[in-house]
Amino acid sequence: MAKSDIRRKTFVAREDLLDCMVKIAKDQGCSLFELVNDLFRLVIVADDLGFSLKRVVDERKILESAKGSGFVLGLERLWYEMADIAYAKDKTKALKIWSDSGIWFAAQYVTSGVCSSSFDHFKTDLLLFTWNAPEFDFKLLGDKLSVKITSPRFTEAYTFLFTSFLMSAIEHFGYQIDSKDVYKGIIRLNATTISKERNT
Repeated sequence: MAKSDIRRKTFVAREDLLDCMVKIAKDQGCSLFELVNDLFRLVIVADDLGFSLKRVVDERKILESAKGSGFVLGLERLWYEMADIAYAKDKTKALKIWSDSGIWFAAQYVTSGVCSSSFDHFKTDLLLFTWNAPEFDFKLLGDKLSVKITSPRFTEAYTFLFTSFLMSAIEHFGYQIDSKDVYKGIIRLNATTISKERNT
């Protein structure tokens, strides 16, 4: 970069953040000047895409978290069609597999060791990972839990399979399912805590 292209300005930053930036620059083998300019370029690129840099980072964190939880990306239509085939071939076995997966998914949070936030963490990740449902309402009030999911794209088979996953996950946290209304593309569940020690 030519000297004529450099306009020097003073930026005020918190000392702890600046120290972190200096360390990151050193770890990456570049100068603080280069790192800050890269950061500015990324902000501009993100803005051109209609995103904030925070949103880009947050969405990347969602993908990394999903990958760590055993999720893989796939075509939505393919996923639904394969669910339909499995459900038609052996409904009982398909429901059992999804139920077991719900228990496995919830168990990661129950055994995480962060008891005070395990259910909140589970709920947050589930909402983030289920981006194929335009409406996912997850309400917790005292010992009562209500879940409402709607998606016009869900097939009937996928709706019932996902319900099996959800019910098992919720029950693993110590809830008892009080009622359920399930139709193609619509899932409504109501539950009550039956084990306060496990519900966090």
